[in-house]
Amino acid sequence: MERGGFILEPTQQEKILDAAYAVIAREGYVKTSVRQIAQEAQVAVSQISYHYENKEGLLLAVVRRVANRYYDYMQSYLKPEMSPREKGECFIRLYQEVLEDDSALFRVLYDLVGLALWSEPVRLKVREIFTGIVDQITQDVFTEELIHEIGYTYSGETLAGLFFGGIFGIAVQALLQPDDKTITGSLGALSVVFKDGEVS
Repeated sequence: MERGGFILEPTQQEKILDAAYAVIAREGYVKTSVRQIAQEAQVAVSQISYHYENKEGLLLAVVRRVANRYYDYMQSYLKPEMSPREKGECFIRLYQEVLEDDSALFRVLYDLVGLALWSEPVRLKVREIFTGIVDQITQDVFTEELIHEIGYTYSGETLAGLFFGGIFGIAVQALLQPDDKTITGSLGALSVVFKDGEVS
């Protein structure tokens, strides 16, 4: 971490969170133990309990980390002067690059989705992330202006949900078939929703 020109050592909490993210991305939450995370972070197991109470408390912190990582990506990509179509293309490029360069983010996210089916606290946090993503796509891409221009009869929220669902589904395929690079490239086909007269 850098602040005021100085590089700061990560705090113990940050080290634990970094380790949890790395181990869950590598092993999956179910196979991850608190002891493994402690070894990865080079801290005592008792320190994890001190900062996060239990494994689920640590998982919820990882959910926040995933959300923050996603929003950091978006801040670095989207520019206010971009048109809605340009922002849509930007979303597609972002997901292509994340799948190629930081697939751990998607692996952790999909693991969290599975856990959300059985844990109410995790479900609420994951739903919050997904709602935030769809809201952002609605606000930045499927504006009233773009919908009117293309002539869609669907709401911005519906189109944003469809767009995000397409990205999410293609990303699953890419993780299941990592050697098939055409799958990641197929994300580009989602740009059809920005073209005049393609969908009504």
